[in-house]
Amino acid sequence: MTSDPPFRFALTLDVGGSHITAAVVDLTSRALLPATLTRRSIDEQANREAIISGLAHAALDAARVEPYAVIAGIGMAMPAPFDYVAGVSLMQHKFHALYERNILHDLQEAWVGTPLAGMPVRIANDADLFALGEWWAGAARGCSSVIGLTLGTGMGSGFIRDGRIVTEGDGVPAQGELWSLPYLNGLAEEYANGQAVTRAYHVRTGATLTPKEISERAAYDDAARDAFTELGEHLMHILLPVVKCFAPDCLVVGGNVARSWALFGHLLQGGLNPVRCVQSMNFEEAALLGAAILSTESSAS
Repeated sequence: MTSDPPFRFALTLDVGGSHITAAVVDLTSRALLPATLTRRSIDEQANREAIISGLAHAALDAARVEPYAVIAGIGMAMPAPFDYVAGVSLMQHKFHALYERNILHDLQEAWVGTPLAGMPVRIANDADLFALGEWWAGAARGCSSVIGLTLGTGMGSGFIRDGRIVTEGDGVPAQGELWSLPYLNGLAEEYANGQAVTRAYHVRTGATLTPKEISERAAYDDAARDAFTELGEHLMHILLPVVKCFAPDCLVVGGNVARSWALFGHLLQGGLNPVRCVQSMNFEEAALLGAAILSTESSAS
């Protein structure tokens, strides 16, 4: 992957379950332009026209701040399942109206008559782009191989080698997805997300709190510390065989649960050493940064 893209800016979008985020990224400084950051609410049950319109207008709103002529292309982070090469949504659990639709075609239609008409668009998995963003402009910058992990209501993962997204090969689970690996009496995700922290604390106290609330109690509440310790130990055991095969230089952990890194990060570092285990530097912005470098050339393999 080239380190100095030929154009100065990239236009990026990140599609979540309830919102669309768009921003222009400076490819030279490897940073979002704060003035361009746009966030639009989106109803995942909306019809196709409303969803595509929301995507198209979020991109136009963000791009309007910078001259279109210097934008290299458009990169977009989308959740799975999705045919990222063809640009076709395979999601049925959310955004059902987009099922089997070619999003690339729909967006190009929506941009007819605007400065974005005909501009190249590349789409990749949101967790993959989180990892790519941290490799390019974040906590894993300078590393040759990276595993990125996002912990929130679910568990996302991405694998990077030499600046490219990898979804197969030694140590890489199918499509780079760790969440569905068999673990104990279920799947890895059941033991390694925000709900797992909530559940662990409830078992100990009978109280049902969010991970953030539990984290805030950790200074004086043994049960809160124990809930995050349990998370860290499960994560370490889930990742150990993967790390041994993939041999990353760095593991970067993001998502809202990672904001409590001080409560479990040391367990990962101790159990996965010599791999450098770090908290995300960019959090929600990481996928946008990954989408920026994706927009300059194909990064998937």
